[in-house]
Amino acid sequence: MSKAHQSESAFTASLKDRLRTATTTSQTMHMTPPPSGASKSLEDLLRDDTADEPLAAPAAAPQPATMMNIPAVTTDESNVVRKIALQDIVDSPYQPRKRYDETRIQLLGETLKARGQDEAIVVRRLPSGKYELISGHRRTRAARLIGWSDIDARVRPLSDREAELATLTSNESNEELSTYERAKAYQEALDRGFASDQKGIASLFGCSQGRVSQCLSLLQFPTPILDLLEKYPGLLKTRHARVVKDVLAKYPHAVDTIAASVEVLIDKPDMDVDELQAVLVKPFEKKRVRTKPPEPRMITDKNGVSAFKVQIREREIVIKVEEGVDVDLASRRAMGALRDFAGSLELPKKKSV
Repeated sequence: MSKAHQSESAFTASLKDRLRTATTTSQTMHMTPPPSGASKSLEDLLRDDTADEPLAAPAAAPQPATMMNIPAVTTDESNVVRKIALQDIVDSPYQPRKRYDETRIQLLGETLKARGQDEAIVVRRLPSGKYELISGHRRTRAARLIGWSDIDARVRPLSDREAELATLTSNESNEELSTYERAKAYQEALDRGFASDQKGIASLFGCSQGRVSQCLSLLQFPTPILDLLEKYPGLLKTRHARVVKDVLAKYPHAVDTIAASVEVLIDKPDMDVDELQAVLVKPFEKKRVRTKPPEPRMITDKNGVSAFKVQIREREIVIKVEEGVDVDLASRRAMGALRDFAGSLELPKKKSV
């Protein structure tokens, strides 16, 4: 008999046999006994199921806020965009960016003014009632600059450690973040145990391992150059860093001199690598010693008056003829004297090219 034409009692018996077989095959299965007594209609079964369901527990009353009567934020609310007063928002201590380009902040402010806020910032609520930035430091500064009183935000319920990791990784896609600032974030993640090696950092930040290695190499510079990078995080682009590293390897005992030369990038951030190389090695080039040319020799007439001044410059003899001397005659006499002198010489023959 097909299943479609089985009676309820026959179907129940068949189900009981299948469950008994499944029980013998798997001892871990828990089987409830088959229904007994008079069969019930579908409406009765559904009514019984509804009657057996426990009543939903009443929603817990919201806990009072610790300060400023701010309601608690639950996980379900973490994606809700809300308005938060800018005066209640504070910077994150974990933010790797230390300096902000004021010109870019002004431009971002103009964009906010013209288009509004495209993306909400992310914050977490502190016990003090303030909100700590996770992402959106630049947008927050721009909003303050143009006079906004509040800003769209999402509030995440994060612990200190979760907030630290979220803040460190939130800027990875920001192309304006300098190589040095990325290096600081990567190193912080290593120091704090978020990853154990460069491969782990690359996975954590969603970037290539080559980028991690490249950025972290900046932290190997000596202290005078690291001090410069603390003041000017964008000072050394990758191409500039390679040049500085090469010159330091060549002149390891001249760190202060090289650091002073690197400061040229403050005013010329787009300097060509060849030009930077020339600037860095210039203090170490041998200076040519300029010797003072000898005083010209004076040849006088029979009365002791200067007739000729002879200047000798390496392999040149320059004769200055004084006023009152016949230049043509002096030239012929000088040429004759040189011919006589040359006739007494035996110079080596020049090789033909």
